Amino acid sequence: MTKRTRTVLWLSGIALLVALAVLLLWPRRKPAPFEPERLSRAGAQGSSITEFIKVKVFYLTETSLAMRPVYREIQVPEMREELYRTFVSLLLSGDSGHTAPVPAGTQLRSLHYLAAREMLVLDFNELLAAAFPGGTTAELEFIYFMVDNICYNFREIKKVKFLVGGNESKTLAGHVDLEKPFFPNFDWLKDE
Repeated sequence: MTKRTRTVLWLSGIALLVALAVLLLWPRRKPAPFEPERLSRAGAQGSSITEFIKVKVFYLTETSLAMRPVYREIQVPEMREELYRTFVSLLLSGDSGHTAPVPAGTQLRSLHYLAAREMLVLDFNELLAAAFPGGTTAELEFIYFMVDNICYNFREIKKVKFLVGGNESKTLAGHVDLEKPFFPNFDWLKDE
């Protein structure tokens, strides 16, 4: 091998390493930070004021793999965990015209926010695993439907842990490991 050939190979290798480094370190596109809009309304007597927030809920559609946004208003309760519970109930109830990847009969048993870990723990009833349709895609759709919606709307939550029937569960339908908390993957979301 000639000196010129070695130089060309060496420079090609360096160029390949630089290209790989750029691809790996290139920042992923994150959605613009979202802050739920606070709204206030006077009560029936005009004396009490009820506070609402406008949230952005992302649902699956029949025509897209990405979740599309829909705006909803929810009443702000006294305790922050109750706000999270109301939001998760909104996700579980679905929306007409949109697809929520949640098995019928799935209910939230309990919910705990661990502020020090910036984590929300969701405990669902046993019907979640029993009625789950199966398949890796279905599991990932459910997981990221919940995680992305929660983390997108509430900045203080950085990860979500799932429990089934009050216990840690290995998987929902045998494919995705549920033993560790999930961080959001906003690649599933399609903003306006």
